[in-house]
Formats: sequence, C-alpha cells, structure tokens
Amino acid sequence: MTMTVNISGTFSEKHRPDNGLERVAEFMDEHRITQVPVVAIVEWHANGENQKGKKMAVAIKAIEPGFESDGSDPHGAGQQIRALLDELRKRAGLASVEETLFSAAKGTFDFDEDGGVTARPEIEGQEALPIRLGPDGECEVPEASAEEILAEREEAKAGGVPAASFSGGAE
Repeated sequence: MTMTVNISGTFSEKHRPDNGLERVAEFMDEHRITQVPVVAIVEWHANGENQKGKKMAVAIKAIEPGFESDGSDPHGAGQQIRALLDELRKRAGLASVEETLFSAAKGTFDFDEDGGVTARPEIEGQEALPIRLGPDGECEVPEASAEEILAEREEAKAGGVPAASFSGGAE
C-alpha cells in the first residue's frame, strides 16, 4: 500500500538553530532555480485518511545545506550528498537524481574534481518567469489559482498538517 507523505519544515524561534537553510537563504533568493542538497532529520507528525487514501505528515527536525552561504562547496559536501542520494535511489531501483525532474542543479552548478562548486550565471529572464526544469526542458509555471491553493490546503489538512505549518498559499 502506498501512502502520501506531506512534509512540514516550519521552525519556531526556539528551533531556528536547527534550520541550516537560513544561512543560505540569501543565496537561494538570489539564485531562485538553485536546488539545495541537504541533510535532514524528519519524524512522524500526524496521519489521516481521505477518499484518495492514507496520508502521513512528517516534520523536519533539523536540516543542513550542502554548500556555503556564497554558493561554494569547498569541502564537497553537496557533491557527496548527491552521490549518496544517487546510491540510495539506485538501491531502490530508481534513476539517478540527474535523470529525474530534480536535475536543475546540473544547469546551475559546475562541479570540479576537487569537490568544489561554481555557481553558473542565472538563466536569462529568470526573474520574470517562474521556471520548472525537467526532462521535457524548460516550462513556464503559472501562478497557482485560488482553487489549487485551497485544494493543497485541504490535502494538507487531511494529512494532519497544522495550518500554522502549511505554507501552500497566503493565509
């Protein structure tokens, strides 16, 4: 049986030190198609069921990025995380990260033999258009409609995700 898993990563002020993404937030905001290899710990949060099946919500308890706040990877952590992810996916019979929809980083970073990473220039027009990169190439992503946002909220609610931790649209 399959189960949908909703993930929540809202950190209270008390738990902000567990959110390593805050250290790279400015870089991510300036390079919006950047994908961040991370190491994270999740734990069970809630479960539920609706007409479509069972759902479980997990909470991110700690998360650390695989690169520095300037986008560099001097210790090769980001590259190691991707290699480990590929190995785990291979064991599960899945394609590598680069062969999936998660391949935007291939066009975002240059990896060298020493484990260093250099951020590539942004895609022309990136600020103007939300872009999804996948095996079918670049696609413009329209803004979510109110109907889509409400459906996402209902799905999260059915999965037991508290409204305060769900960021699928404006409150």
